[in-house]
Amino acid sequence: MDNTITLTNQQNLFITGLEKVINICPTEIIVEINGKKLYIYGENMEVQRVDLENNVLIIDGFINCVKFMEKKPGFIKRIFK
Repeated sequence: MDNTITLTNQQNLFITGLEKVINICPTEIIVEINGKKLYIYGENMEVQRVDLENNVLIIDGFINCVKFMEKKPGFIKRIFK
């Protein structure tokens, strides 16, 4: 599935390819896109639209950081490859 992340003037964030919403609060939003977690940090963030049927998320507020993070294998899994 393709995804698009569009940030306009550090205030409006438009995301397609949304699979799952994990956490929403005014300073941190965590969602899942293509099996990877997307962390969105900012201030006074509000979700304007969540459409899981069309895989769309729209956020308004001051956005400081948007980053993907993959879950690393646990310590035991790394030892016993």
